[in-house]
Amino acid sequence: MKNIKGFKVAVALYTVLVTASCSTSPKGDGTLTFVESNENALTVCHFDQVKNTININLSELVEDLKIIRFENTDNAFFKSCNLCITDHYIGIRQSESLPFLLFDHNGKLKCQVGAIGNGPGEYSQTIYDEAINEKTGEIYLSFFFSLPKVLVYNTDGKFVREIVTKEKLSKPKVEVDDNGDITIIHMPFTYNKEKFLATVYNKNGSFKQELKPTPNFLQENFNQDIFAYHNVPEFSFWLSSCDTLFHYDKNANKIYPKFKMDFGKMSETPLHIYNELPGYYLTAMLWDKGIIAVNKEKQTSNYARLINDFFGHMEAPMFNFSNGWFYQMFEPGRLITQIEKRLADSDCSAKDRKQLETMLESIDEEGNNILFMGKLKQKGK
Repeated sequence: MKNIKGFKVAVALYTVLVTASCSTSPKGDGTLTFVESNENALTVCHFDQVKNTININLSELVEDLKIIRFENTDNAFFKSCNLCITDHYIGIRQSESLPFLLFDHNGKLKCQVGAIGNGPGEYSQTIYDEAINEKTGEIYLSFFFSLPKVLVYNTDGKFVREIVTKEKLSKPKVEVDDNGDITIIHMPFTYNKEKFLATVYNKNGSFKQELKPTPNFLQENFNQDIFAYHNVPEFSFWLSSCDTLFHYDKNANKIYPKFKMDFGKMSETPLHIYNELPGYYLTAMLWDKGIIAVNKEKQTSNYARLINDFFGHMEAPMFNFSNGWFYQMFEPGRLITQIEKRLADSDCSAKDRKQLETMLESIDEEGNNILFMGKLKQKGK
């Protein structure tokens, strides 16, 4: 991954920091540097100055907590998955060679979306990203590599159309506006004929605009990745080769750098992933090194633990936020283990104990998965 010096070159290519000035926040645990211009503000968190760990209650981030028990029919069972949650639906992206599933908030299977195969509306490649838009009543699936299209289905799982792109997509991320415009960001390669970083099509699949990549975004191989968790109004994404979280402004057709970690003079950069919430920038330090949370409003940075104060004050995964929702999926046996572990804690209150024991008695160990989920509170941009 590139260091901060390499990143400044990338920023210069976008001319967003031509008139930049820097300031350092005196607040909080880790020092934050702010690089500002007329158009943009970039936050830099200095890794070696983040020391302390704080607890964040889940109720500070989400409106409430729903517990979803998925139905126990054969077609509804699933194992490994990624989730796409909306106000009325839960989309389940399964592992390779298994179809996308759509459930309601009661855990009832509504439909299988499309089918595995090579015919119209079918897919045999791994789904890489998805969007469910309740305004348009449609589901959008994009695929891992080398397909120049996004497939569109209705919420009955029936194939509607495909959006054909100018170039084959590589690890594409998608977002859909209420009017049906679809924005795609993918990983452009040096050998692509029609290189683009971002592109927009209308609901009928007609091309509207694209943003060409500057050299720092071009890839020689498939070793890098794009991450986009769709938790804020802006199209927030990061490409690991640039090691910076960016916003794509569709109206201006520009990319703005928003956040990165500065790892200083470390000989080897720790593996990490960025996410963004309305109130925080998150950095997952892999291999159990913890989550760094940068509070945008307070301008502080700390390691953070998420406490589910809706349910037994169990510890929850701090990084599990996607599509504007918190999620925590449990196989029944694992949830039983987690509850028993919490019940054994000396600080488990009588109120929490009653709630946990009631839940424990209700779990069918042979049943389908159980989902904890809550909608993110939205703050100002």
